[in-house]
Order: sequence, then structure tokens, then C-alpha cells
Amino acid sequence: MRDIWLIAKHEYRRVVVRRGFVFGLMAIPLAIVALVAFAILVAKAGENNLPVGYVDRAGVFNVTRPDDDRARAYVDQESALSALEREEIQAFFVFPPDYMQTLQTDLYYLQDPPDEDAWGAFDDFVRANLVAALPDEVQERVLQGPEITVQDIANGRKFSEDEIANVILPFAASFLFFIATMSSSGNMLRVVADEKENRMMEVMVTSVTPGRLIGGKAAGLLAAALTQLFTYIAAIVIGIAIASSRVTELQQLAVPWAYMGVMALFFFPAFALISATMIAVGGAVTNVQQGQQVAGILNLLFMLPLMLLVLLFENPSHPIFVFMTLFPTTAFLSISLRWGLGTIPLWQLGLSWTLLVASTIFMVWATARIFRAGMLRYGQSLNLKAALRAVRGY
Repeated sequence: MRDIWLIAKHEYRRVVVRRGFVFGLMAIPLAIVALVAFAILVAKAGENNLPVGYVDRAGVFNVTRPDDDRARAYVDQESALSALEREEIQAFFVFPPDYMQTLQTDLYYLQDPPDEDAWGAFDDFVRANLVAALPDEVQERVLQGPEITVQDIANGRKFSEDEIANVILPFAASFLFFIATMSSSGNMLRVVADEKENRMMEVMVTSVTPGRLIGGKAAGLLAAALTQLFTYIAAIVIGIAIASSRVTELQQLAVPWAYMGVMALFFFPAFALISATMIAVGGAVTNVQQGQQVAGILNLLFMLPLMLLVLLFENPSHPIFVFMTLFPTTAFLSISLRWGLGTIPLWQLGLSWTLLVASTIFMVWATARIFRAGMLRYGQSLNLKAALRAVRGY
């Protein structure tokens, strides 16, 4: 274990001090800061604290409430228009005498209609007057407005305003996984291929077994990937906390803990599978360039769900996505993306995780054999037939 720890610590330090890693580590948080600043500026630019005026020709607005300061009455249209031109109000409504029969009004404004907050406050004011004759509990329920939950019959999923994070987060997490794991797997391939090319690997395997060497390198790069992910998550959480004070829609976000738990359960075996695959490629090739060409093709097996987003939006329970949910290389992204659009049966989650863990264990075992065989063939790459022979122990 001490050998694995030393190798992991060495690999972690070597990766995190690279310019590319530091740039990638800072790029996402800086982008989030810029996005939060932009959202705050847009929200602040759209704020308008002026009240909304009204001309009551229907004689229905007799009830006032403590929060009715954003609704200002005028005796006639001319006085309301003068106030609008003096920018004392941002707009005004004219309620005709037959309003109770037609429920039609006229809205007047100079350039922009009332902002959402002012419009909502005025809606509450109108509703409070229209239901003034009803019992108090009925009035309160009407003023609260509807609580809409969308039921997707095909997928058995419910959506509401409080669960909007269940839709947004899976897509954000999928792209973060793509960035973190692909950069880490690229580092793994580069490290193994470089050390094999300059024959440093031959020196290392004289002091430690191939299994411990691979385990230490994988642990170090896993720590680097987690550093990236935790940095991104912290930046997102801090950004949302800051922006929510200015953007009211963000205050309704709730953390989907079920999704977070499932993704944590799938992340580690998925990362180990990607790492083992890249180590096997690095052990089989003779140089980094050749390994990158092979790794580029293999990466498609992990990123395939992102290429089928159009089909995913149309039908997240399509047989293709069910298959990719169960297939080890595409399991993590398929589950993450499907989570935001529909319900994933428990049997699919259980079977998918079992297949993923079993595939990861087999791949780690096979990688150790391929790696050992590649060390014995300096200057020569392993073709597919030779790699299979190495796995079978021939």
C-alpha cells in the first residue's frame, strides 16, 4: 500500500502543476463567475421599482392591502397618461365599465411593459379586489395561485418548479464528467506512453509490481479528477448562492439528492473503467501520438450518449438508450442524461451498476496483463491479437 500511495502522490503532484490542468481548473469557475455577473447585471438592468397605475371605471377596486404600494389609482386616463410621461409609473391599466362582464383591460406604456415583479404585484392586487366578497381562506388560496405539477405518462416522471434542478443538473453534470474524465484519461495515456517511450517504466517495474504501479497512477489521476470536479461544484454552488439574491428563480432550486447519490455510485467504477482502458492503450502502443489516435476512437464509446441528444429529447426510454444504460462504457452518461427527462426503472439501475463494476474489475485485470506484455516488447506495439493472447495468458 505504501508503494501505491507514493506513486499516487507523485502522479497527483505532477498532473496538478501542469499549465493545461491549472487552466482547465480555473476556466470553468471563471466562466461561472462571468455568467453569474451577467445574470445579476441583466436582472438589475430589468428592475423597475416604479408602481403600476390604473384607472378604475368599473368600480371594483375598493380593497387595499399592505403590499399594494405598487398599484396607484388615477381618476381618469389623462392624469394617468401625464404620470406615465413624467415617469412616475411604468405603465397603467384602464378598466372599462363592463370589465366584470368582459374581463378585458387596456394597457398603456411608453417603451417597455411592466416588469415581472410589478406585473405580479398588480395581479395580486386585482385578484384581492375581485375575491373580496369570498371567505378569508378562499381569498388566501386564490392569491397563492396554482401549483402545477406536470405528469409525464409515458415516462412516469413528475416535474414541478421545485424540481427544476432535476432537469438542469443532469446535463450540467454530464458535461462536467466529460471534461474531467476525458482530461484525466488523456493524462493517464500520456503518462504511461511517455514513460514507456523513454524507458522509465522499465526502471519503475523493477521496484514495484505492474498492478501496484497501475493502481497508484490511477489513484493519483482519480484524485486530480476529483479536484477538478469539487472545484467546479464549489464554484457552481457559490455562484448560485450569490446569484439567488438577485435572481428570484434560482431561490426555488432544490438539491436532487437522489440523483447525486446515484451519480456518485456510478462515477468511481466509470472512472476506473476509463483509466484502465487508457492504461491498456498506453501499454500497447509505442508512442503518445499512436496512443492518442487509438484513444480518440475508444472515447466515442464513452461519449456516444452526447451524440444522440436529439433522440434523447424525443424519447429518453428508447431501446437505444436502454441498451446504452446497460452497456458499461455508456452507462454513466446515459443514466445522467435520462434522469432529467424521465424515470429510470430500478432494475435498469441495478443491472447497469452490476455490469459496470464487473466490466471494470475485468478491465483492470486485463490491463495488468496487457501492460506486462507491452513492457516485454519495447519498440513494438501490441496488435489486437497479441493483446488478446496476453489477456488469455499465452
